[in-house]
Amino acid sequence: MSADISAYGGPPRQRRMDGGPVAAALLTALGLVVAVWPLSAVVQPGAWGAGAMATTGTVVAAGALVRFLTRRTPVWLAIPAVPVVQLGAGAIALTVFTAQQAGRGWLLPTPEVWRAIDAFFTAALDEIRGGVAPLASSPAIAVSVATVAGLIAVVLDLVLVTLRAPLIAAVLVTALGAAPGVVVHQGANPVWFIGLALAILFFLHVRFAPPGSERRATAHDETAAVRRETPDAPLRTRRLPAVVLGFLAVLAALIVSPLLPLSASGLNVGGGSTTLSATLNLGQDLRRPAPVTALTLITQDGTPPYLRIATLTRFDGSTWQPDRPSTVPLSQGFGDVAAPEGVAVHKTKATIRTAGISGSWLPVPYQATAVRGENGSWNAAADNRTVIAANADAADQNYSIDTAALQPTLDQIRASTSSGADVPADLRALPAEMPAIITDSAREVVGGATTDYDKLIALQTWFRAGFRYSLQTPVDDGFDGTNVDAVARFLTVREGYCVHFAGAFALMARSLGMPTRIVVGYLPGTATDRRSDDGKVVYEVSTDQLHSWPEVYFAGIGWVPFEPTATRGVPTAFTEDSSGAGGSTAPSAGATPAPTSTGAAKDPKNLDVPNAGAAGASTPTALQAMPVVWTILGVLAVLLIPALIRRLQTMRRRAAAGHGDAVAAWTELRATLQDLGLPASSAESPRARGARLVREREVDPAAMDALVRAIEHASYARLASGSPPEGSDLRPPLDAIRARLRAHVSRRDRIAAALTPRSLLGSRLLATSTS
Repeated sequence: MSADISAYGGPPRQRRMDGGPVAAALLTALGLVVAVWPLSAVVQPGAWGAGAMATTGTVVAAGALVRFLTRRTPVWLAIPAVPVVQLGAGAIALTVFTAQQAGRGWLLPTPEVWRAIDAFFTAALDEIRGGVAPLASSPAIAVSVATVAGLIAVVLDLVLVTLRAPLIAAVLVTALGAAPGVVVHQGANPVWFIGLALAILFFLHVRFAPPGSERRATAHDETAAVRRETPDAPLRTRRLPAVVLGFLAVLAALIVSPLLPLSASGLNVGGGSTTLSATLNLGQDLRRPAPVTALTLITQDGTPPYLRIATLTRFDGSTWQPDRPSTVPLSQGFGDVAAPEGVAVHKTKATIRTAGISGSWLPVPYQATAVRGENGSWNAAADNRTVIAANADAADQNYSIDTAALQPTLDQIRASTSSGADVPADLRALPAEMPAIITDSAREVVGGATTDYDKLIALQTWFRAGFRYSLQTPVDDGFDGTNVDAVARFLTVREGYCVHFAGAFALMARSLGMPTRIVVGYLPGTATDRRSDDGKVVYEVSTDQLHSWPEVYFAGIGWVPFEPTATRGVPTAFTEDSSGAGGSTAPSAGATPAPTSTGAAKDPKNLDVPNAGAAGASTPTALQAMPVVWTILGVLAVLLIPALIRRLQTMRRRAAAGHGDAVAAWTELRATLQDLGLPASSAESPRARGARLVREREVDPAAMDALVRAIEHASYARLASGSPPEGSDLRPPLDAIRARLRAHVSRRDRIAAALTPRSLLGSRLLATSTS
């Protein structure tokens, strides 16, 4: 106990200084970095980063300058001055960044500047609705990000420094930082979570003096002098609890984040629809326990086609990334499909009615030439024959599609070349480090095949005959992804679903020098007993028929689809004449997916593939039970960390008090007062505090006297007779006082004391008790 007495009665420790204007600026900047950094997952590098840094830097610097200048001004002036000046400084920064020519003196905003910013916001919203992550860093996106980041800087500074509400600031930063990752479903980023936890640690640990506090410096000095002369609880910093809190927050984040039920469209919160998205995260949809109808369709020739949503071409070794093709308004169409001499073209029509889907893509068959009847504003991507929203949604659409598919004969497809086609390098690109099993298996499977087509048919047959379709094995074995290691594991285990079959086929074909890409869409539908007005069969496509498949480019013919997924779809097989090689067909004997060419066997070098690669996907809006339960439990665990630490502190101090440790008992009493929002001034002597609690809070005088005498004895060890004997149990008086104090405050304050203990966090979120 001597160490505690020394800490209590010895020379007082230096009180930690409150943060000043520079500390406030640095802390706000840290929060901004954590909040804005994840935007790099959804926006390509560009001017938006510089704009956000310039705007937020100006706002933060202005706040620091105002705080420095108003440190001796009245509170009523100092508090509103900071956000007002910050908003003005941010407006100037936006004027310089956005339209300085329209600004007054190239600095001050004018109505023209605000109109320009409004126009940029409108354009940015259109780009977001119709775009695919990562979005290009256009001027509209850059200005919008800079504006929003500046506003976030003002709000974060206000909440964190002026209002001194670190928990609200932590929630704000967490929500802003998590949103981009949720939208694009890039999974939980452990590095970001660690940065978030460290930021929250600093939020809780650093305190700021109230505005105008320097005007009370003299009073503060006098209080400090009294404090040095009066024995009170040790002036301990909250460094150790804060470090423990930060460590547990990091640990909880790393454990909880992988359990978040995220999808390509974000956190799914019920409902019965599927949100279409251009990624290969199909597992959640395919494993959903109760699939729903995604759409129904009727075809002119009675053969249900494969339906495509998006294509993916660029592979970085980890993920396939969606193409960003150039588009035109859908009313202009896709252009005609011209065939090489002697190659047949099969034309047909289909009508689609969407039911359980939404999103920015319309499912269409190969090769769409015209779309009619859609609602909203849509764009046509002629390079990959997809339909992308300009300002519309795929939900509740009823539209018809004209298609034209090339139907080469077996001799014609064999005479064409894939490995010799003149195409952009991106279509054949492979990661620098790729497991040998991928290339070795490709060479072994194709064996002595002499034509590119026969090599691809050998690959298709190998997959369909020697592999097993399984949704669960990739999850159980830890390779449910699209990176090269997952492909290598899939080739070893030989079990997986369409994502794994398509990804492995595409990489193996590329290792043979053939240009490939992956398509995401739907398998051919299933016939129902319903009929259209003209007697045609109505086909139904459900959400568990989401699918991905590879396409290979052939010179003069275009993109030809293959179907390697075992027990799914229709394998590609051309015949000696064109009769068996037509269109995307239903899974009936002899039917095959149709080859496609992009506009008259369009040269693939004209494709816009700066960010091509990966496949379109869809994601469920219904949550599976266990991920939701684990997420809720994980969030609750994180929120309860302060309460757990405070409970452990109480147990430790009560145990010490049971052995007569007066310092531990008095420290716990002071912490209880702080938690309940009751006065606990360090300038107050133990005897004065005891008398006040007996008088104002109706504490048991005998219990209070026992505790006061014990702490005075421990502090001075100079009391005469009547001193409590060494080792006396101080838990009963301590418990009696704490129980009376808790009974004397409102239920709201008791709950706040348990969940957000002020003695640990220094939080001022909740008002003190007035009862």
